[in-house]
Amino acid sequence: MNNIIFEKVWEDSGVTELKITAISEFVTAYQNCYIADEDLEEIAEKINKYSKSYDYDCYVEFGKKKGNYTPAFSMKVLKVDDFGKMKIEVDIEVEDIKDRSHRCCYYVEGDLGAIERLGKNLKNVIKADIGYKISLYSDEI
Repeated sequence: MNNIIFEKVWEDSGVTELKITAISEFVTAYQNCYIADEDLEEIAEKINKYSKSYDYDCYVEFGKKKGNYTPAFSMKVLKVDDFGKMKIEVDIEVEDIKDRSHRCCYYVEGDLGAIERLGKNLKNVIKADIGYKISLYSDEI
């Protein structure tokens, strides 16, 4: 049931629009975010680095959470427990107020293998066609 799905919905001149959907036992929410391709590649590298040495928290942000920007999404992958399980804190902006203060924050459960696959596949989004999807658990999309 837990999953985070990234779908490429638009691209132009080195900028990609992603629809990011986060699913937990209690909440499902999504946000469309714009991100420069080089920033997306940097996020993928950061997640890949985390999956090799997972004894710290890994925070990534898609878009900017403050200022006059389009909506943003962030996730904080917490340290892996002794069983290879982790919690991923997602923060999805709810685009219903001008000051950008409405957010939906909750945990999605994951495991080390899933986050490793996500990091590896995230780079593929840059060159992929519109409609391309990746997720923590690809068999659920």
